[in-house]
Amino acid sequence: MIRYLDKGEKQNIRELYNTCFSDGREYREYYLANKVPNNIIAVNEDDGEIKSMLQLVPKTAVIGKLKTELNYIYGICTSPLYRSEGYMKELMQKVLHDLYRNLDAFTYLIPTDENTSDMYRKFGFEYVMDHKELKPEHLRKKATHSLILRRADKQDLVKLSIFAQTNTENRYKVTLAKNMDYFRELEALIELEGGYIELYVENLVIMGYRVWIDGKIYEEVLDSSIASMSYFGNERKPYLMARVMNIRKTLRLLDFKGDGVKVIKINDPVIPENTGVFRLSYQRNDLKVTKLKGDVIPEMEISINDLTAHIFGYRMIPGFPKVCNEDAFFINDYI
Repeated sequence: MIRYLDKGEKQNIRELYNTCFSDGREYREYYLANKVPNNIIAVNEDDGEIKSMLQLVPKTAVIGKLKTELNYIYGICTSPLYRSEGYMKELMQKVLHDLYRNLDAFTYLIPTDENTSDMYRKFGFEYVMDHKELKPEHLRKKATHSLILRRADKQDLVKLSIFAQTNTENRYKVTLAKNMDYFRELEALIELEGGYIELYVENLVIMGYRVWIDGKIYEEVLDSSIASMSYFGNERKPYLMARVMNIRKTLRLLDFKGDGVKVIKINDPVIPENTGVFRLSYQRNDLKVTKLKGDVIPEMEISINDLTAHIFGYRMIPGFPKVCNEDAFFINDYI
């Protein structure tokens, strides 16, 4: 049976969570005590035994210029005793249907490796964001006498939040809201994991920040005037997968570039409402998405995976109007 756990039942996942995940004990206890109570937890159980679970972590995102609520899919696991028996497939399909009905624009997750990413593709997910590799230390530019690099403290958080919101929302089409809550949660994780935030400051003004956790850069945001100070090189590896849930909502939040009409067939392996022939009529600040009936011949046929990658600028579909430029998607998630 698939169901969502009530508030008082959420700690029942403890045994399965500890079995499936190898994070340090301190982190697991922090997560169970501080994050799980606010998550939506779906389980597939039989006779009261949880056989598989996934968690929806609520997030506030900025898409285009508007804030919207999303859910980050996290903590996906099945008991080793019941793997390859279809429990997770049933659970994922149910949750995706519910997110569609909830009018979520899209959802996202971070696969652990290529094997899991192939599994998620079967549910309509596709990569939309890469992580760049760190430059060797000797190639990283040093701060100057006027541009100071120092560690942040609690007194910096308000100014840091203002800087982060301004820079990310102007630069990216999709990002998390970098409000004070974002940095307070990040600060708690940093303290737990032994990381830190470092700032670039020029004439008392924050010009950039870099978040270090476990010897790796979790997030780097720099003012365009100091872009050359980035510690990232050009080498990339796939990082985050997303899935469009509600086609109309996602496209209206982002909009196409230019004017025109396209008739396309979309194939969605999970959400039947997303499968069919659609007419997309678009012009400046106006978009209409109409699902057509009858025998209509589309101009092209697109999977929900490819549509997702195209919408977020990760992999373009030839002949299809652009929605976002490359690297328009910027979401980093530690949990």
